[in-house]
Amino acid sequence: MLAQLIITLLFAPAYAENPLVLGPAPWQSQKVEGESSALLEEVEGGALIARMSRKAKEVLEVRSANRDRVYLAGTDFTVDAEGGKLVFKGDAKEGLKLSQLYPAKGSPSSYPSRVGHPEQAMLYGPGRWFHDHQLEITYTTDEAWPGTTPPAATDKLPKTTALLAGKKFLKIAISGDSISTGLDASALAMANPKQPGYPDLVAANLQRLTGSEVRLVNFAISGTSISFGVSDWPRLAACKPDLVIIAYGMNDVGRKDPKWYRERTAELVGKIGADLPEAEMILVSPMLGNKEWIHTPREMFNLYRNELKGLTGPGVALADVTAVWEAHLGKQRDLDLTGN
Repeated sequence: MLAQLIITLLFAPAYAENPLVLGPAPWQSQKVEGESSALLEEVEGGALIARMSRKAKEVLEVRSANRDRVYLAGTDFTVDAEGGKLVFKGDAKEGLKLSQLYPAKGSPSSYPSRVGHPEQAMLYGPGRWFHDHQLEITYTTDEAWPGTTPPAATDKLPKTTALLAGKKFLKIAISGDSISTGLDASALAMANPKQPGYPDLVAANLQRLTGSEVRLVNFAISGTSISFGVSDWPRLAACKPDLVIIAYGMNDVGRKDPKWYRERTAELVGKIGADLPEAEMILVSPMLGNKEWIHTPREMFNLYRNELKGLTGPGVALADVTAVWEAHLGKQRDLDLTGN
């Protein structure tokens, strides 16, 4: 349940009235709620396009991610159901032109460098920038989820499962990078729907769904590597967690050294097992970085995820976020999956 829940929470939409209460994950329903999509010009001077991960049977709602505006089928866009895309009829506040994707180096919202084009910068929009430039699409589909369904992990996490089943107290500690801090989540960016990062969603929804008291202790720090997680373990150990979530990789793939990543992760897993033998662990594989950015080579992500697979066993489960990202990017684009 737990490893599957983490992946679910990364992709499930927030209900407007309570951003801590989430709808179904995309593999759980033929109704896809609030799927994130950028509104991009795909050819110079062409129409603005929003893409979906599956073919739409019926588009139910299209709204700006920051909840400022609702767009109407027929009036604002047409639906290309077979192509899994919305074609907008004119300009929109959220729309991005091709020329905006590669701003001049040193200019606002720029960050070096593009793969194969070291002289080019890439569009960089921290904080609420992407929340103000994306759409949320709710639609029904007859097409199956294009990826695999994340498996439950109750067999690997029997102690945590028993605590939750008995409505007992559960303490979760997080060791990770900026993704685990909730950086750029809409709550931190002060943008609607003001949804926090995944650690808070995991804790809140475990508590809501099981009736257990769940306490979260988040030690994640932006920009860190798995090697930091190893050295920082004594600080986490002092809080004596029942469950440790380990989530690194985005700042490690640029090394192009999966073996090193496995060794460092195995070292941290070993330290946790030695110091807190009753604690269980979830390893979170990284989401995919932009394939055009030099520091996130696309070919590395599967290799790094596969190294984590080899570390699972009794007391250690895997939340395979990499696979879910790959399923979305079968038809969607990197800029569709930024932000929270």
